[in-house]
Amino acid sequence: MSTNAETAVLTVLEHQAPQTFEQLMTLSGLSASQVLLVVDQLSRAGAVVLRKSGPDYSVALGGR
Repeated sequence: MSTNAETAVLTVLEHQAPQTFEQLMTLSGLSASQVLLVVDQLSRAGAVVLRKSGPDYSVALGGR
């Protein structure tokens, strides 16, 4: 069962990935702590992957 926050992050990433944490906050309307928590949970489940992108990290859908 996914939460509203998970759905918001996954929807953003389905439309355009990868995204930085800042972009995810802006596009999903979630706070920084919500994005961090959701990305952590989704990453552990294999639904998203994190990649180092310059000084930032980008988030993309897993398995793609």
